[in-house]
Amino acid sequence: MGETSTSVRCGKCGQELSEPTSLQPEERCPCPSCGSTSRNIAVSITETVVVRSKLGMKGSHTDSRKPFIEVVSGGDLHRKSGRWMKLERVIDREKDQYKEKVTNPQTGEIVHRCEELLSEHRGHGSARKRT
Repeated sequence: MGETSTSVRCGKCGQELSEPTSLQPEERCPCPSCGSTSRNIAVSITETVVVRSKLGMKGSHTDSRKPFIEVVSGGDLHRKSGRWMKLERVIDREKDQYKEKVTNPQTGEIVHRCEELLSEHRGHGSARKRT
């Protein structure tokens, strides 16, 4: 959640004043330095934004429908923990390889690692048996 801060200054001389920002002009006391009742009200809002990226690539031969290689790398929401993790996945159909590594970016801990022949990679994702 962000932070908000406000300040009130005299509109003529810039003297910082300790009065509410919601005070109506006819209710203001004159500035102790110059006597003006004009005000500059500054509002500052600070927020943190986290940007995550994920890059996916596919390589295909012109005579084939399926890509011979698929690579995914970047931020991914880990469903079991509900935390953002770093995902690295390579599906290489020409070399019959499947590699996947999920790492916690804050600790460097490897949460999941799988390296096997793609032809033996069954029962995952949409191929998983439902109960």
